[in-house]
Amino acid sequence: MHNMESKLFKAAFSLCRENSDEIYKSPGFKDHSIVTEYYVHPNNYSKTGTTTLSQPIAEGAVLFAEFLKNNINGGLYLRDKNDFYMDFSVPEDWKNAGVFDSDISLYKVLAKDDFVMLCAYNKNNTSIKSNTDNLLEHYKICVAFAMLAARDFVENNDIRNDFQDFLKDETPGSFAVLCEDFYQTHKFSTYNVHYHDIKVKKESYQKIDFQKDTPQTKSEEILIQKFSFNEFSIEQKALIPNLSGEFQLDSGLVNICNAVVNGDVKTVLLHGPAGTGKTVSCKLICQNTGLPVMETVNCTENLDEFILGKFIPCGSEIVFKESFVTKAIREGGAVVFEEINFAKPQYLSFLNSLLDDNGFVRLDNGEVVKRHKNFRFFATMNIGYFGTKQLNQALYNRFNVVVEIAQLSDSAVERMLVCRVPECKKNVKKILNAYHKIKKKIEAEELDIVISPRNLENWARLAKYEGYAAAAEKTIIPVAKCDRLLEKTLRSIIEVFKWD
Repeated sequence: MHNMESKLFKAAFSLCRENSDEIYKSPGFKDHSIVTEYYVHPNNYSKTGTTTLSQPIAEGAVLFAEFLKNNINGGLYLRDKNDFYMDFSVPEDWKNAGVFDSDISLYKVLAKDDFVMLCAYNKNNTSIKSNTDNLLEHYKICVAFAMLAARDFVENNDIRNDFQDFLKDETPGSFAVLCEDFYQTHKFSTYNVHYHDIKVKKESYQKIDFQKDTPQTKSEEILIQKFSFNEFSIEQKALIPNLSGEFQLDSGLVNICNAVVNGDVKTVLLHGPAGTGKTVSCKLICQNTGLPVMETVNCTENLDEFILGKFIPCGSEIVFKESFVTKAIREGGAVVFEEINFAKPQYLSFLNSLLDDNGFVRLDNGEVVKRHKNFRFFATMNIGYFGTKQLNQALYNRFNVVVEIAQLSDSAVERMLVCRVPECKKNVKKILNAYHKIKKKIEAEELDIVISPRNLENWARLAKYEGYAAAAEKTIIPVAKCDRLLEKTLRSIIEVFKWD
């Protein structure tokens, strides 16, 4: 028996087959080929900013991709969370190419947490125990990578999507994304790899059928409750959001939806970077719960002393006309205050009484309006942006829940871009790659500028008419705010890619 404990994924970059530096069955790459033009993961912190491939990692990914296509006899089995067993016949062409020894007929692999055990067998199902150093410390460690890829496919949505994208379109770009994401997921992990004869009782495992929905180790789906159909008028029901399919409610907001319906949560504050979908998240909560959005107020422009209504001329009289915010307070429904920390504090003072336990507002005409039982208040804000202010502590404390909305995932940004600008699909991976490289530059130098998915959408839309390089001059380069040196850097990032 031979054991090895190491940061397996990092160590793999020093390993290569003696008989060839080619990555078998990959779309044209060699060991340590630079694939930066196709994709750079946002967590790639190399000094050069480049991305390369490791032969054993890449061949492990290809091996599991072939396994998924059912070109390899064998199976993947799950017993408990993270407890996987896999066996597979070694394809003849892989032996003919020298990736595996000719006398190996079958591999068996176990993986649980950071423990991986593997063993090769001949055609008589006898374990091959000779030359185990070579099996572990050189290219055949790709079998361990194939097993970890299989486990990721079941447990990690991003890796599963990468494999599915690669199988649909086996291009250098899709392969670079798969290998880079796979490496970045595991680069800091230490694995104990053992070479030892494996004896398992398959009946104690559940076989995973990749032709059906992949089983997931997750809790039972929570059903989202809705407001009663009769709670709102016909006019109000018309204001229930109906967003397109590109927008999906984050699973972390499901429980908040139910708390909103039951009245345990009446006030919600969402904060996070620009372009992360905070306002959309508010509307998705309302859409999923059947709650009308009576008014959306942009606090950078629209919030003034007349937010609850004002006196206006009406014939020979001056009458008080209440706002949609007041209508929501009186009759129920939601209001959304965007970028609430841009507002002048004196225009928010009415919220202290509105959001109290016995909520009410006093209008300029002297009327006191009590808060309806179905009134819900949503607010969004960016923290630390130019022009923003800290919320008054008393107001901040009146929010029942405060939720940080993280950066949109690559898959969410990609879905948004392709849905809104279908023409960008063939370039969307490059768009995301450039986006991450620019963000990395901004973060590394702590610059007071922002690039968001909105900039990417504008870029993709204009690129339909004048190409990506020219369109970037009007949509991406301006984020530099006329900093000529930074503009030059952004151009160099854009120019790295070969735009279709």
